[in-house]
Amino acid sequence: MAVSTIGRPFQGTAWYWVEASFGGGASGSTLDIGKYVQNVAIGTGDKGMDIRSIESAVVAERIEQTDEPTLSIEYNPQADDTLIDDVIDRDSCCVLQSLAFCFGANTCTGSGNDNVTYYSVVGAKPSSVRISASKNEPYTVSIDFECKSITTSTSATGSAPTRLSGDILQFNVAGSITKTGGFNPTASKIAYVTNSIDISIDHQLTSYTDHDSLTKSYIVEGTMDVSGSVDITLDGGGGMHFGEVKNFTDFTLTINMGGAGSPKLTLPGCNWDSSEVPINTSGEAMMESASFKAVPSSCSTIVGSV
Repeated sequence: MAVSTIGRPFQGTAWYWVEASFGGGASGSTLDIGKYVQNVAIGTGDKGMDIRSIESAVVAERIEQTDEPTLSIEYNPQADDTLIDDVIDRDSCCVLQSLAFCFGANTCTGSGNDNVTYYSVVGAKPSSVRISASKNEPYTVSIDFECKSITTSTSATGSAPTRLSGDILQFNVAGSITKTGGFNPTASKIAYVTNSIDISIDHQLTSYTDHDSLTKSYIVEGTMDVSGSVDITLDGGGGMHFGEVKNFTDFTLTINMGGAGSPKLTLPGCNWDSSEVPINTSGEAMMESASFKAVPSSCSTIVGSV
């Protein structure tokens, strides 16, 4: 059947599985990413390399490169989210589990014909995860994956999962951001006002492809680096916060992303990177975008639940 329509917006689907083995594909329960997927970007990586010769100025040959597929997902999580835990915490040996995904595009035209495409992603490991939110905004989760393989079909892999039903997680609703250790103006708060938060987890992946294959054999986890920043008021003129930075004071941040059952991030061993106190004529409260790095106690204990 020939293609009879252009690709149209707002006809997408997205779900995933935790693989039993790297690149093994759909396994066990089908899991919902959530109701509020904002963006999915599926990439092939560079597939060609130019080979030249001293005989001519033009390219002599184009050779095929190994598969380096990529995937990026951006979504607003819900209280019963599962993906955050699946892409941040590693197992007791500091190894990430790999995931499989099915994404549908142009799905309103139906399955089994050339007007719809389903993308099957296997062997996906997160290279980086970013969780951010600010005043009057929902939390946003952005994940970049390296993958073993991405293929297309006119039919979906598996069937649609049970939809998540939890509330969307919002910065100013239900959750909390608390700090233990160092200066706390009241009730374990970082500051009287925390205006935004941005957390990044980098897994430092390295991919390996064997000599006789175009497809990745392994994706190996490297160091696990956790960093972030918060926009906070500099209470009392900023002296206590400035002293924490100078003295390299340890503290723990706990981010409850919503009400009961919502994801909770616990970041121990934090230290502020630097401080720059603004004393000026802006007429606004003294504030700083304060960056920090964390030292988790293990690879597997960052994500829990409220």
